[in-house]
Amino acid sequence: MVDRITDPIEPESTYSSMLTESRLWSRFQPRPGDVVVTTPPKSGTTWMQGILALLISGDPMVDANPSEMSPWFDNKMADMEEKVERLAAQTGRRHVKTHTPADGIPIWKELRYITVYRHPIDVHFSARKHVANYSPEVAEAFGLDFELHPADPRDSFRIFLGEGDVEHGSLKGIVNHFLQTLKVEPQENFLRMHYSDMKRDLAAHMEQVAEHIGVSHSPDVMASLVDAASFGNMKANADRFALVAGEGFWRSDSGFFDSGTSNKWEGILTDEDLEAYDAAISELLGPEERRWLEWGSG
Repeated sequence: MVDRITDPIEPESTYSSMLTESRLWSRFQPRPGDVVVTTPPKSGTTWMQGILALLISGDPMVDANPSEMSPWFDNKMADMEEKVERLAAQTGRRHVKTHTPADGIPIWKELRYITVYRHPIDVHFSARKHVANYSPEVAEAFGLDFELHPADPRDSFRIFLGEGDVEHGSLKGIVNHFLQTLKVEPQENFLRMHYSDMKRDLAAHMEQVAEHIGVSHSPDVMASLVDAASFGNMKANADRFALVAGEGFWRSDSGFFDSGTSNKWEGILTDEDLEAYDAAISELLGPEERRWLEWGSG
């Protein structure tokens, strides 16, 4: 592995919202081999962070502790000085996360980037559960506008199809993130994955991630890491894999992982709702791009 960093491709866009400030990337001090996980919210971010912790350590019992060890770098609610110091203190391979699209972050050729996408409607339904799991104190501290997250899922879905809540995902935000990734492809240090593909064959996709970041393990060790990366295991061990576990941030730490299922809208959204979604996404993506964003390669 190279031991120096060259100048990056600089960001073309700035993203700023209640939680995110992409200009904070100017504070990042990269090292060769760092991994950046860049996803729309609720698309498999923490799952990928857990997978990276397992693959880098080779230990199925690793304490992934993503909030401390793999921080959301451009989250402006966190103390930047503490974040920078904590990353500088790490002596092994490092990984960080962001929800900022590829055009809003610096891209160093010596780093590895991993994107993960999920069916947009599943993202929305997962975001609903995510917001509902905030402790009342956290929701108040964030100044969460519950009018953007109404109790009726059909009402919240209509908001999602419009401008939505950029912090927890909107259709336009998800599509923009996806399109910005497509713009930088093909690029050898970018790996694009889909939630549904990972669910169908986790072992094969963990091998793909391992190859991308340049680590390898014996078949027996790899099998144990795949077992540890299963949704059920991460949910059962939320104290090691969930964000800010044990700090009263969530009503339930294990609830952070919700169900891990797909097609969450079935029996809830009407034909009229799905027709509105079809019209909205058809304006944003061509048929092949849409098919992959929704269903992956399967």
